[in-house]
Amino acid sequence: MKRVTMNVDGTSYALAQGQDTAAIKEEVVRAARDGAGLVTVTLYGNRALDVVVTPGVPITFETEEVRAELRDDGDLIAPFDVPRFDYDVG
Repeated sequence: MKRVTMNVDGTSYALAQGQDTAAIKEEVVRAARDGAGLVTVTLYGNRALDVVVTPGVPITFETEEVRAELRDDGDLIAPFDVPRFDYDVG
């Protein structure tokens, strides 16, 4: 399966499986063209993220191939913890 990561102003957010990335990209472009807008996505871990999109906020998308994750069904009522590995080991 493909994992799509949405990078917003330098912060990465892995999207949940089944997100309509074409529609999300269209919403982002529309919001930027309109001067500002709110785009809501479902993240890996079944959590919602509201992104305020303006022309000055850089947003990129990257795609990678990953193994399917059964818990990642986009159900916002059943979120699950996602381990974070952004700590300094020193």
